[in-house]
Amino acid sequence: MNSYKHICLSIFAFHFSLFFYGQNGQISGVVLEAVNKKPLSGVSVFLETSNTFVETDQAGKFSFEQLQEGVHYLSFFLEEYQTLQKEITLEEATNIQDTTLLSKLEMTLSEVEIQSQKEKFQTRQLRDVEGTAIYAGKKSEVIELDNLIANLATNNSRQIYKGIAGLNIWENDGAGLQLSIGARGLDPNRTSNFNTRQNGYDISADALGYPESYYTPPSQALRKIEIVRGAASLQYGPQFGGLLNFVFKRGNENKALEFESLNTVGSWGLLSSFNSIGGQKNKLNYYAFYQRKQGNGWRPNAEFHQNTAFAS
Repeated sequence: MNSYKHICLSIFAFHFSLFFYGQNGQISGVVLEAVNKKPLSGVSVFLETSNTFVETDQAGKFSFEQLQEGVHYLSFFLEEYQTLQKEITLEEATNIQDTTLLSKLEMTLSEVEIQSQKEKFQTRQLRDVEGTAIYAGKKSEVIELDNLIANLATNNSRQIYKGIAGLNIWENDGAGLQLSIGARGLDPNRTSNFNTRQNGYDISADALGYPESYYTPPSQALRKIEIVRGAASLQYGPQFGGLLNFVFKRGNENKALEFESLNTVGSWGLLSSFNSIGGQKNKLNYYAFYQRKQGNGWRPNAEFHQNTAFAS
């Protein structure tokens, strides 16, 4: 019986020694940054064979001990760095020292050129400084006529000024001969509460007289309409409505001569003919137009005939 126990113990000790002898391999190493070769701490190193994780220390070192011989797969993870996998063959009772270089998770892209058409807006604000005028701190709007979808032949005020909040509009006729708008609850009649200007100078003979609007410039000849709300300081007078400035077009700077003719017919005998000529030669820029507008009006005794001319 004792001899049987000795035999069993001897067999167990032999197997244990073989198991211990086969588990004494080691894989250790250091992880460095690929460019400057500085140690990387906090790198997660995953050993697939034993399904275990270790992290590199401040010196970038890691170690796996008591490994069996054979092929082992290591994976290296660190935020902002490329993931790296390695295959290491471990022979019996060996200690492998490995150096791993991790590269930044970045790449150089080829040049990309993006072309886009600038979106055109119908209204915008005046810049803080335009010409010799300072509009900083003022509530202002600019209507860009080239970007506007409206009936310009009849100076349709509802369509032209639709983007301006707070305006009251009266339509006294169907041809837009005289403009009647008001702001801040003020009376729109003949735009009497606005200082009305054309290219920066007063339209009316008397800046403070009534009625303020003697006529309305043809919208087809305008480049933009500037509106400055509130009493517009001493430069524009004390009108409560503010400033209303009609700015005419300039000649085409890319052509020496350009001619344009716009002709419109409509209900109630409306006939509008707008003809302009302009261009630029060297430093000389010129622009001129003539408009003939006539109609029977949409109510009795409302016939009209208008001739408008301008040259600069």
